[in-house]
Amino acid sequence: MQNQRENIRRPVLAAAFIMLGLLCGTAGFACGDKLLAIGRGVRFQHIHEAHQANLVIYSAGTQYAAALDNARLQTTLKRAVHNLQLVRGGLQLDQALKSGQVDVVLVYYTDVTGVARQLQSAPSRPVILPVLVKPSKADLAAAQKQYPFALKATADEFEYLTAIDEAMKLKLKQVPHPDQRRSS
Repeated sequence: MQNQRENIRRPVLAAAFIMLGLLCGTAGFACGDKLLAIGRGVRFQHIHEAHQANLVIYSAGTQYAAALDNARLQTTLKRAVHNLQLVRGGLQLDQALKSGQVDVVLVYYTDVTGVARQLQSAPSRPVILPVLVKPSKADLAAAQKQYPFALKATADEFEYLTAIDEAMKLKLKQVPHPDQRRSS
């Protein structure tokens, strides 16, 4: 009888420890260097804590405006970036570029050419992050060859934050910090 109780108790205790581990765990690394969420979702501060960007979402009122006007995406970006500005058209973009620091500009791929010309004269040298709506594989590959952070409009918030973070890393490598410029 004692032996039967012992045989029942061990699996129950093992199951209890596994459940406790799943409920208390946060994030771990899985094989292939992919982030594995254990127990609950990846905490927001772990996703994007390295670089906070001054972000501009540019929309010239094109037919694809709804993709970047997504309220859920904008809420996530507002929490993650230092400053988020929504601009409609070239005049507002000029004002945003003149009024302060702009690090990253999210823009539809169809508008990239015009926006790139405006950004060349910006003192902050923002990085362009183009967004493609329903691209073919060839179109996406071509866009990512020219702009390494090109995204599909259907990307989730995590992909947007990752692309913005990578764009900021590139920007920080290219532009010396103001303190470093003074010392040279």
